[in-house]
Amino acid sequence: MKGNGQQKVVFITGTPGVGKSTVSSLLQKKLSAYLISINELAREKGLFQGEEPDKGYRIVDLPALCKELTSKISNKEGMILVDGHLSHYCPRTDLVIVLRLDPDFLEQRLKKRGYNPLKIHENLEAEALGVCLIESYELHPDKVQEIDSTKLSLEEVTDEIIKIINKEIYYPPGKVDYLHWMVKK
Repeated sequence: MKGNGQQKVVFITGTPGVGKSTVSSLLQKKLSAYLISINELAREKGLFQGEEPDKGYRIVDLPALCKELTSKISNKEGMILVDGHLSHYCPRTDLVIVLRLDPDFLEQRLKKRGYNPLKIHENLEAEALGVCLIESYELHPDKVQEIDSTKLSLEEVTDEIIKIINKEIYYPPGKVDYLHWMVKK
């Protein structure tokens, strides 16, 4: 932490397409927070180890990403939001918010984005199994909360996160369950 100011670091994570970036932008405005996009940081610093040819995404060097993120955070004060589905792999956080979304809704979003079918399927399975939640909980067990955003507007999700940050509400991990999606597929 720089100087005598207070610092609070909040990671916003979840499967691609659940609304992390949009919600993070809304939070940035409402909280006058400093926002770090994991994707932009990786791109800006060239932190890629290669590409996954079948699914069409770049493979990020996670140790290098976390080192860059920690460095960037250490120079800031106040509210710091970190947006990205890889953010939870990094160590320096006070709170991890995992956004969840019903896989049927997620599928429509990913199709609209033009994701290839293999990547869509992988992300839908990851969401149904709660992969980001499990990974977040394994790495930050006392700092994780999850929000089911399926029936909420982006504004409502933003407001719920603000309540979590202010310790007005608590959404413990493990309450959102999409395993039924796996069974019906």
